[in-house]
Amino acid sequence: MKSITFATLLAASFALFLSAWPCRADGPDDNLPEKVRPVPPEGVVIPEETAKTLRAGLAELEAAIAVLGRQKEHADRIVAYLPDVEIFHKAVHDALEYHEFFDPKEFAVAEDLLRQGKARAEQLKTGETPWTRLTGAVVRAYRSRIDGSVQPYGVEIPEGHDFGQTNPSRLDFWFHGRGEKLSELSFLQQRSSGRGSKIKPAGSIVLHPYGRYSNANKFAGEMDLFEALENARRDYGIDDDRIFVRGFSMGGAACWQFTVHFAGLWAGAQPGAGFSETPDFLKTFQGETLSPTWWEEKLWRWYDATNWAINLSNVPTIAYSGEIDRQKQAADMMVAATQKVGLNLVHLIGPQTAHALHPDSLAEIERRLGSIADRGRERSPRTVRFVTHTLRYDQMHWVR
Repeated sequence: MKSITFATLLAASFALFLSAWPCRADGPDDNLPEKVRPVPPEGVVIPEETAKTLRAGLAELEAAIAVLGRQKEHADRIVAYLPDVEIFHKAVHDALEYHEFFDPKEFAVAEDLLRQGKARAEQLKTGETPWTRLTGAVVRAYRSRIDGSVQPYGVEIPEGHDFGQTNPSRLDFWFHGRGEKLSELSFLQQRSSGRGSKIKPAGSIVLHPYGRYSNANKFAGEMDLFEALENARRDYGIDDDRIFVRGFSMGGAACWQFTVHFAGLWAGAQPGAGFSETPDFLKTFQGETLSPTWWEEKLWRWYDATNWAINLSNVPTIAYSGEIDRQKQAADMMVAATQKVGLNLVHLIGPQTAHALHPDSLAEIERRLGSIADRGRERSPRTVRFVTHTLRYDQMHWVR
């Protein structure tokens, strides 16, 4: 057998994954390096005066962050909450440094984010963190153990939330769809305003992971979910038996992955559209018929949810598709895969709906998830059906 390095396998896996973007299929030409579109696209030209203003604001915020780093008073609290300040600097710095302003309107967004960062820095200097007690849309952050980077996430905190943590809340993860221009700056703007939120489950916290851009929360983006959850638990009472994973489009693809890999952790799952496997997806959306090598097929097992379908026996799952959405293909493949292992997957279909959540379907989804939340997760089921293709995912409930 020929020797294949881990780097070769990882590169091949990454290449296969990149070919599987759901919303904009470029066809077989995207396998040719000279024809691949740059993602993200080149940003707009930044006027020199604008750049000068932003650099000055960045310098001020950087100085405030440095002061906090040296401060002895409230040191433990500063260490814990400094990422909530640093995200604003990082988002604007990266947009400026890497030409990730995609609309002139984002220049004003950058200035506003710098103001928010400075305001939080002043509050943290006194040991105060009032943003951790806000309801509505709030941007938060943590320092990742993977690489030490500061990673943002958004939360939507319901009115009347018990910050005393005596009455833990249901939490719904919502995985975002593909956005080639979804820089950290754009993400912070969206999540601080609540713009684009697709779900509002009554009384539930909604947590929006950034997931390191648009990679369907794979690789490091997968661990970001758990690090964001750990960080959020510090300030928000979260009921471990009422955590749901949800998403639409590319977020639906992320949801399939989290559902089959970690089914025992969730009260329920609700993937919508997206993609769930590799070969049929590429045939349907890219017009490609694949002739994979043996090791390519092995790599598909990593994220092809169809290969893990039996794990859905451990978590209530409600798939959703628009009736005339091409991405209905994802749930259709999962229905077929679950039938092969004796399961009947619930698949709600929005009538005459393209790539969107039909309001009647969403109402039915929320009704069903609400009933599941009333029961909560089954922590110790008598029977566990479990498949894994790697020790990376080595546990389902009490089976390990």
